[in-house]
Amino acid sequence: MHLPVLCLILPLLAAADLPSPLPADHPLRRAPVLEPIPEGLPKAQFLASPEVRTLLGYTRRAIHLPDGDTMVLFSYSQSAEANWMFLIKASDMSVERFAIPNNDIASHSSALGTDGNIYTMPYATSRAYRFEVATRTFSPIPNELPAEEYTWEAWGGSNGRIYFGTWPNAYFGEYDLASGKWELWKQVAPDTKYVTNFSETPEGRIRFRAWGPAQIWHEFDPVSRAFAIVEAPSFAPTGPSLPPVPDSTDTFEEAVETKGTRFAMSMPGGRFWELSNEGKPALIADTEAPAEQKWWLKATYREILGVSYFGALFRYDLATGTFSRGQLDNRAAGGNSIMFLESITPNCVIGANYSQQNLFAVDPVTRAVREPKTVIARVSGEPFTAVGVNGIAFIGVYVYSLIMAYDPALDFAYNVNPREIAELQTQYKQTRPRASVTDGRFAYMTSDGDYNVLGGALTVIDPETMSCDVYHQIIPDQNLTTLAYDSGSRLVWGGTDRWGQMHSHPPTQESSCVYAFNPESRKVETQFVIWPGSDVSLVLGVSADGVLVVASGDRLALVDTRAREVLYEGFSPYGTMYEAIPSKVRNGNDGNSYCLVDGTFCRWDFKENMLTPLASAPGCRLLTEPQPGLWVFGDTKALYSFRFAEHS
Repeated sequence: MHLPVLCLILPLLAAADLPSPLPADHPLRRAPVLEPIPEGLPKAQFLASPEVRTLLGYTRRAIHLPDGDTMVLFSYSQSAEANWMFLIKASDMSVERFAIPNNDIASHSSALGTDGNIYTMPYATSRAYRFEVATRTFSPIPNELPAEEYTWEAWGGSNGRIYFGTWPNAYFGEYDLASGKWELWKQVAPDTKYVTNFSETPEGRIRFRAWGPAQIWHEFDPVSRAFAIVEAPSFAPTGPSLPPVPDSTDTFEEAVETKGTRFAMSMPGGRFWELSNEGKPALIADTEAPAEQKWWLKATYREILGVSYFGALFRYDLATGTFSRGQLDNRAAGGNSIMFLESITPNCVIGANYSQQNLFAVDPVTRAVREPKTVIARVSGEPFTAVGVNGIAFIGVYVYSLIMAYDPALDFAYNVNPREIAELQTQYKQTRPRASVTDGRFAYMTSDGDYNVLGGALTVIDPETMSCDVYHQIIPDQNLTTLAYDSGSRLVWGGTDRWGQMHSHPPTQESSCVYAFNPESRKVETQFVIWPGSDVSLVLGVSADGVLVVASGDRLALVDTRAREVLYEGFSPYGTMYEAIPSKVRNGNDGNSYCLVDGTFCRWDFKENMLTPLASAPGCRLLTEPQPGLWVFGDTKALYSFRFAEHS
């Protein structure tokens, strides 16, 4: 067996303090062994599938049908049959909902054709559809869309053609409605991955942006079939500037005009205003849907229609001054992937869904589910991690690395419970919280630097004062991934990612590493490289007797935290346990270590380095123990429970 050199960066414990090394034939110096899965293994029982409002946030722009009355928007779901098209009438706020064929994701690239029909090139498939508005039916379109390309935006040209762009090979595409002909240009600009931001010039040329990391604007001439690089357009507002919002931290964002009067939404408060040319803006109504991130407004001569990021509706009747509220039928169980699960009290497990800014709380005994009526944070994104200390949850929220405190004994209330106690974007350029643990006194949370920025942060949260001490760049130019607290060494162990967020910035460091943070000195005590040249090192957990489990891709390592020695390194024998979002290794109330291995709940005996299957939980990758012997698991859409006492 090949063991890599343990590259020490900082001094270790004095030699006299180090325990004796384990003998060469110790079980921890070999690959873990998974016992055969017995027939009749108990199954985890369904607990709950919290519903969320599927977001409309990936709809690049609203479609307005030629009838002058109807706005069209699409929902996005990655994990449920909840990809829908909504036809919303301004005249009476009525809504028609249509399922996208094959549950394809239509939100990214749908456009209105000159024939009045809707054309869709779904994200992540090589399919295309026409929606006949008159008959309300979808029909497939024979196409030449490239396999494994993700359509990212679409635009209906006045010339009877649909234009679209893709990721990751920056295709520019054209579909001719009359002839049915497709034409595709791969990598329309060098050093780019996306083609987006379509518009049409007065001369009929199609303007678009190719980007990632380069930023190149083009115009395509449909007649000559030629591309030309052009200057980036100015995004300065061409109309009257928007005034400040009276007596508020809101700002005016979305604005429309009808019959010579402007109307606007203020965010994050979610309030609707009339902007007259004289005097102060006049508040019309509160939508009661704060921080929805985006509102699409449609103005007619009769009314203003508003639809939000998460499907809140309103209609303002210009003649009567009547303001009506509504909500799209866009709720779905597990509408997007569940991101994390964490026990906060014996009767409260919390979690959140991808890109939703929601939070749910589940009682693992009664199965009762509580959810907020609105989003929980003022930014787009989602809660990504949480940890409970003394009955309070400390939650890390993407995109500005917000830290929020939630008391499960109180009702949800926007900006109150959970409430924001820190924001790491402005001062430290942090974006995505990654992991959190507690030593029983403090909470510790890691985060990634912003896009195109290198360097993460470790934040120490004091539950008594709600103060947050931020330690930025403790591992220079590396994002900080997963965490585990080792009660024996009294150190917080973590891993790193040497790339910028979502590979937006190339690394400056040779390898990812593992480090130990000392809560007393507030310094990194130890830092070492297990896999030279590795991009990511993930700390999955640490056993009660100090065996640290670390992974990188399909490699696995066991580290003695007392001796600071790599005991085993090799290929992972259990695939899915050690992927990018791995199963944590958690210590139970009984002192044993537990984890999920490819949908099987196991006890990990580190003395024998043996994993014993205990329960079947197909598809589950999240686990937490709210009560002794009661475990809750999660897959992308639902929660399940398993109690030892029922199977002893």
